[in-house]
This record gives sequence, structure tokens and C-alpha cells, in this order.
Amino acid sequence: MPSSTRKPSRQPAPPTGSTTTPDIDPRWLLKMLGLVLVVALFCGYLTLCLLFYQGQWQFVLHPDTAKRATPAAVNLSFEDVAFDYTEAGQAQLHGWWIPAAANTRYANDVVLYLRRGDDSLAADLPRLQQIHDAGLNVFAFDYRGFGQSAGPHPTEQRMREDAAAAWLYVTQKRGMPETQIIPYGEGVGGALAVQLAADHRRVPALVLDQPGFDAMATVLHDPRATLIPVRWLFHERFEIGPYLINNYDAHPMVTSVGALSLPKLIFAEAQIPEQTLNAVAPPKFIVHLDGLSADAASAARTQSLSRFLDEYLPASTVLPQ
Repeated sequence: MPSSTRKPSRQPAPPTGSTTTPDIDPRWLLKMLGLVLVVALFCGYLTLCLLFYQGQWQFVLHPDTAKRATPAAVNLSFEDVAFDYTEAGQAQLHGWWIPAAANTRYANDVVLYLRRGDDSLAADLPRLQQIHDAGLNVFAFDYRGFGQSAGPHPTEQRMREDAAAAWLYVTQKRGMPETQIIPYGEGVGGALAVQLAADHRRVPALVLDQPGFDAMATVLHDPRATLIPVRWLFHERFEIGPYLINNYDAHPMVTSVGALSLPKLIFAEAQIPEQTLNAVAPPKFIVHLDGLSADAASAARTQSLSRFLDEYLPASTVLPQ
């Protein structure tokens, strides 16, 4: 009897247009989510570093453009000065020429005053009066972004350029020889003063008023910078150590350029370590202002400046009394 074969039953075909969706491993989803979060955090951190890099000047510089007081407020005669003109004829910098009183001992000499990094020149009237009282001409100005000086926000590089422009004004427009120009730097202006002294070696003397030896330390102590690699990103350093201290090695990105050998008058307060002052190359005359009242500090500045000039200013620039 012939054997019968049974055909296999045919499975019904899936409906037209239907697809099968493979299962997704939840662990893969978690990995991808974690990767996205890591990339987002990394991009956010890079953005934070970029913002710090672009705005780091605000950690050390705090300009003011509102104050408008003049030397007349402290009974000083003066001349308003506009200088450093652009190609379009726009003066970028504003300053004051304050002439010495007639027949004073140092009437042939001028202090080029390089101010600190906050407020504006209008806040420096007491300091300018103290310098003038020592019998000197004074030229003081606002950096770009400060006071009445035009331009963008200040940076160390722009301030160095402004100091060079002020030097040209004093030497070319006023006809002062560099042997009769004394750079006077206060705060971060000390870095600009030592730069001028290094560039113009015939400068007779240098005055530093509460100079900042370590701008980096100021930023490192700012709580806003705790998450940022400040040592790699910060470049508004205003370094003066390389110009004053031989073999200066405050941090690896700055090398000594050789300490200046000209006479230096340094007005110091507690924030400058004694070991740093001791390391400054001679000749030097250090005046400690710690604990002095405003009036006592003012008198100390004027008297010390006069004694310093009497001792160190070349005789050829001193007028007979």
C-alpha cells in the first residue's frame, strides 16, 4: 500500500508593512546616556575655561570712567593733555601735565606716573600732590578703558603700549631727556615702570609704590577661579620680579631678564614678603608703610622721595638751591 506523504502546514504570512523591532539592551542606553553627560560636562568646562581666559583681566583690573575730578581740586596747576592719536585723528589717551613750582630743586626732572589697575586718575590726586610736593614735574595719565581715555577694556598688553606712548609724549613732545625721567609705578603700574626702565637704561631712578610681585597669587585666592587651571590660562601677570631679582623663579613660565642696577625706591606694605624685598638687587631704598595713618604715610612718601632723590639723582640734573 503506497505510503502517503503529508505536506507541512504553511504558516500564515505576516501582515503587509509590519516589521519586527529588535530588543535594545538597557545597559547600552545607560552607557550612551553617560557618554552624552560626560561630553556635555567637558564642553561646559571648556566653555568655562574660555570665559575665564577672555575675561581674566577683570580679576586684576577694575577701571572706572565716571570720576571727573582734576588737580585743581587739590590746588595744583595743570595742563590737560590728549595724546597717542589714531590714524583717524582720535586721541586715545588723556592725562595731566603738572609743572613743578618755580626754582624747586628738581624742576628739571619729571616723574612719569604709572597708576594702579583700579578706579581712575581722579582717585590719584593725593598721590600726585605728594610727588609734586617733592619739587618735581609730574605727568600722569589714564590707560585705555580708564577715566577719560578712550578704547576697549584694559589688558596688560594694552597698558604696556599706553606706557610706551606716554614715554614718547614726555620725550618727544615735552623734550625731556631720559636721564631726567623717573618712572613711578603704583600697584600693577610697577610692572610698566620696570619695563620702561629696562627699555631705557639711562633712566636715573625707579620708584615702586606697593608693587604687586605676584598677581598670580591674587587670582589663585579668588574663589571664582577654584575650578580653573589658572596657572596655565592666566597671562595678566604684571611681573616685576624678573627685573628686580636675579635668578627669579616665582613660576616656571617666567624667567629672569637680569635685575636692574639703577637706584630703586620701594614703598612697601605687609603683603610684600620681607624675603622678597631682601632679594631685590641694590641699590635700593625701602620704606615700610605698615600701620601708618593716611597722613603719616603721605608725609613718609614725600620725605622719603626727597631723600632718595638727594642721594641718587645725578648731580647734572639737580638745580642749585
